[in-house]
Amino acid sequence: MMKPLQIGARYAGALIALAAGGLLLQLPVHALKQHELHTGLLHPPAALNRKDALTQQLTFFALGGLRSLAAEVLTLDATTAWIDRDWPRLQQRWESITSLNPSRINYWISASRDMATNAASGVSNDKRLGIHERATLTRHYIDRGEQFLLDALRHHPDNALLYAHLGDLRSDLYRRPRFALAADAYKKAAELGAPQIYHRQYFYNLCRIRGREKEAWEAGKKLYVNPRNRLPSVRCLMFVLQQKLGIPAEQALSIEELFGSEEKALRDLRSFERNSLLFPVYGIREYLQQHQH
Repeated sequence: MMKPLQIGARYAGALIALAAGGLLLQLPVHALKQHELHTGLLHPPAALNRKDALTQQLTFFALGGLRSLAAEVLTLDATTAWIDRDWPRLQQRWESITSLNPSRINYWISASRDMATNAASGVSNDKRLGIHERATLTRHYIDRGEQFLLDALRHHPDNALLYAHLGDLRSDLYRRPRFALAADAYKKAAELGAPQIYHRQYFYNLCRIRGREKEAWEAGKKLYVNPRNRLPSVRCLMFVLQQKLGIPAEQALSIEELFGSEEKALRDLRSFERNSLLFPVYGIREYLQQHQH
């Protein structure tokens, strides 16, 4: 992450250009801060809030066809809001930035990350807030982070990276995981040409959904064709799925095909049984008990 001084240098040219045009007036920063504090933590931000001194002045540039430049300048204040842990202002800045320049994929992704990760973690750990308020605000920022990605996909419906980030958010164990929705997002990312890691993520999330074991096993067989996908987690999950589904021996991948040897199977399964990723472990204990020496 860039340091504040580096960030300032990056945008110095943009600020000088604005000032040279005579349109960027002295910003009433204190008044802006007081306005946002008094409006409350959950005040609804507008894309270009006319009560906001900075976006009000940058509106002139947007109307003049300089939307990209205005968005770039606002990213500087978004960084300042992040440093100040001013989450309402950070949300407002990203709403303005993405409205001004929706074509920039990284704006949407950064907005989502700042809301669902930074802001959500910030309010969750803010001891000045009550327990209920922390929970409410945490959910608000996670939802807002997801909404940024959904809004981005309306502008870029065929972007694999956006679907991949949506899957990451929906499968995050610390961010209200919803594995079925995550699997849907990863599947779409894979269909649009995302790297193999997202094909595996689709499989991993299917494995966590009760009732979709057969679908997961079919996806795992496709993964297993590529030797690069034969990771210990994939091997163990294929073993679990086959045990759960009762796949006949002539159709199932054998212990040798999955692990190479019984010794490696015992080692990998023993480790996997203690996983903390909410992966199923059906049949592992029985296998270990039957084959312990």
